[in-house]
Amino acid sequence: MDDVITGIGRAPYCMTITFEIEPADEAAFNDIYDNDHVPNILRLDGVTEVIRYRDAAPNERGFLVYTAIYFMTRENLHLTPEWAQLSDLGRWAPEIRPKVKSRA
Repeated sequence: MDDVITGIGRAPYCMTITFEIEPADEAAFNDIYDNDHVPNILRLDGVTEVIRYRDAAPNERGFLVYTAIYFMTRENLHLTPEWAQLSDLGRWAPEIRPKVKSRA
């Protein structure tokens, strides 16, 4: 019980984003997200953790659906120029963004 109480307030804000991608793009998506995009975003002061997961089955259009939850110590941190700058670093913007079918 103490662990739960200790964690409260550490990252009082979160942002959730969902992506749809083609199954053929899954390996590149995971490699770049895990090894490029997330480490860049975690460099931003105030981002404490990123958790992501994939739906168990493709959606009705055949796309894989991934969701990421970004935990932050500052409200709307994902709307800052610093976030945008770090998000655009590396292979994420040129290689994955064009392959994303939808983002919510």
